[in-house]
Amino acid sequence: MSVRARIRKKEWRRFSRVYGAGEIQAGRLRIEPVHQIPDRIETGDEFDFWVHNGTDLLLITLESQPAGRMHYLRTQWRDHLSIRVQFDFHCLSEPELIKIVQWIDGLGTPDRGRIRKSRSITVPPGSGD
Repeated sequence: MSVRARIRKKEWRRFSRVYGAGEIQAGRLRIEPVHQIPDRIETGDEFDFWVHNGTDLLLITLESQPAGRMHYLRTQWRDHLSIRVQFDFHCLSEPELIKIVQWIDGLGTPDRGRIRKSRSITVPPGSGD
């Protein structure tokens, strides 16, 4: 078993012990909201979600901004991957959240190592309206 596989198992055990009460599950994706989501979202509001996609533990931050950008950050290769997604949304229901997280997971995650990269994105139609 590789070192990265051991770290993934350790992360999952820690995650499943701490979280799991308000978990949203969609197939193999497990989404755990960190913040309570209000009915109306203003520009600049951000919400964090822990996501386990079957192999990796990701911290996804959704931020309401007019321009669509995605930032990946991992300071050390052993840390979890943080993904900050900025796009324009004003409400965030459970089905929309599942759709957005599935879309992010479908884009793929950068490979190992230290990561600091950003890119412009086109948000799928109907996300966050």
